[in-house]
Amino acid sequence: MPPLPRRPLLAWLGALTSGVVWPLAARSATAPALCGTAPPPAYPGVDRPAVVQSWLLDGRQDGPPPDCHGLRDRDFELLVRLKASYAATGDLDAQLARFGAVSSLKGATYWSFTDRKRLVLFREAYAVTQPGSTQPRADFSAAELRSGAELHFMHSDNRLGNLASYSLRLTQVSANSFQVQFENVSDLRYLGLMLVARRELQWSVAVERLGPGRWGYRSLLGLRHLHLGQAEQHRLSNLSRSVAMFDLLAGRQTDVEGYR
Repeated sequence: MPPLPRRPLLAWLGALTSGVVWPLAARSATAPALCGTAPPPAYPGVDRPAVVQSWLLDGRQDGPPPDCHGLRDRDFELLVRLKASYAATGDLDAQLARFGAVSSLKGATYWSFTDRKRLVLFREAYAVTQPGSTQPRADFSAAELRSGAELHFMHSDNRLGNLASYSLRLTQVSANSFQVQFENVSDLRYLGLMLVARRELQWSVAVERLGPGRWGYRSLLGLRHLHLGQAEQHRLSNLSRSVAMFDLLAGRQTDVEGYR
């Protein structure tokens, strides 16, 4: 395992800290809830950048509190919402199978706001048969996802290095759309320090058919507690990772500096 870096430490779509650990300020008892009823914006065109918004408890809030449909909880300290569209061939199951292909995460890149360059986000990624197992198996098929079962996979983040356990589950499906949910099944720690507690990272992604070869994409990532580090660093880290996951699906590289 590499030594603790002197720059922010990033977990997958998750918490981070810096070389010197600074505790977060106590959560305000009077702070408004981040979840609300505001719907997401309209889909931008396939050739247009994604619309990305973020909300921090007692911090930056890009508009009215968003509808947190798709997440299990409503008490979050950070939310990141993305809405975009992309072009792809194949039917709905073909799009669903792309989410089941968790091994494709390996080698995916993201823009590091800290390093000001693109870095590899996932060093390793593979499906497993059950939680707690580290034995690789084949990627999940669309049929397996359609069963509604909670499926599990492992991956190692570029900063943490060690393998962590995550779950993937299809939560809604219709003739022209589906919704999946990701969660961290294990605690995310570095040198014994808690970064993201079990099930505190929740990420919902929905895909719907907009027309022949055109698909709408919307995601909402929520972190229930920011255990270590500065809240703004958490925001930028998770914003960049949310964009990176869409880029992987859409086959593009978005310039995320404008979202800062």
